[in-house]
Amino acid sequence: MKCWVDYDFAHPDDIFKLNVAQLYPLIDTLRVIASDTVVPVVRIPLTASTWLGVQTNSSAGNMAKYPKLNEQYQGLIAKMVEEYTTYGIVSILDLHWTDDDTDNAPFAGKICAQFWDSVGERFANNSMVFYELYNEPHRVTQNVWANGDADHSGMLEMLAALRKHTTNPAIIAGYGNYAYDAQSLVTLDATLLKQGEKNVLWNFHPYMGPPQAGDAKKCPAGFESYLQVVLNGTDKPAIVTEFGQGCQPTNAGSESCPGTYDGKTMGYDETIVVISEKYGVSWLPWAWKPMSTGPNTKNCQDLNGGSDPAGLSLVHPTNGQGADFKTIWEKYARPGSAPMPSPPAPTPPSPSPPSGCPGGSLSKCMGLCPSNPPTVYKACVQSCVVRCA
Repeated sequence: MKCWVDYDFAHPDDIFKLNVAQLYPLIDTLRVIASDTVVPVVRIPLTASTWLGVQTNSSAGNMAKYPKLNEQYQGLIAKMVEEYTTYGIVSILDLHWTDDDTDNAPFAGKICAQFWDSVGERFANNSMVFYELYNEPHRVTQNVWANGDADHSGMLEMLAALRKHTTNPAIIAGYGNYAYDAQSLVTLDATLLKQGEKNVLWNFHPYMGPPQAGDAKKCPAGFESYLQVVLNGTDKPAIVTEFGQGCQPTNAGSESCPGTYDGKTMGYDETIVVISEKYGVSWLPWAWKPMSTGPNTKNCQDLNGGSDPAGLSLVHPTNGQGADFKTIWEKYARPGSAPMPSPPAPTPPSPSPPSGCPGGSLSKCMGLCPSNPPTVYKACVQSCVVRCA
């Protein structure tokens, strides 16, 4: 299975090797949209127990086998952040899981304040790092979400731990419905104002598929109304750090949702982008997955489900099902510009032999590629991936 890392099990004290062959196609997709008004962003999901070295039932065996596994994990994340931010890509560090036993727990466990203390200290000097305090709160009371209890770290507690080290933006999702609540954010804002806290973004995760069928608030009109509540009731911006549609029509309504918005017919994901653009809301769709090898007909949610090259390009469905992110990207990620041109024939790095891997390794080959113009750089990197595989 392809992954963000290659595992070097022969060296137990250094098993994680960042797989740049998987990383660079995403960097190439993002870096060309950067401008005075557009900042490319990636989101990196993290596990608190793995970062802190807290033993769980699931991790006990690996922790016994590999020395200082949590430090190796921290080093891997730091390398990813360095790669992205070097190219002007903001890295959102997302607390996705408290630990690997409870999986998608309703809310952040008690170790999560300690997690943010550690993460904030590690990346305090990198202004290109943002922090998403907890992925998708659900089945938790508003009081516990805000203030915590004996078993949970509340949003205010986690934010305070982070603020020991950095004033970089923190991202906060509402307390219910899997990062999909507005009024709790307005209420929390009153507390943040008293604390003088300004550098916060409100977060929503709009999804549409069979599990959301009949839920009007998850339809585009419901999403827009939630945005209006938060943007009118606070002085802080909003961001969508996940959104997606299942195998719903590419260019029509999904489930019970209408298929038109502002007089135009479009699919669910495109409508979410259009509404976000209307209100100046940033957006990141879910998800770019290394194991993708083409269009995912099971859930239609792999961004990199394109076929050119397979698993390393934006999805472009031809069966009318699922979001067409190749087209969405060309229309909205680069506003006012023509679709991304096809790259010229690859220019091999110099010096290079007529065949083989220039530089002797993929990373060295990529290091030989000219950084400008972006189309030449992209073509060169793709050549390296093929020649150094």
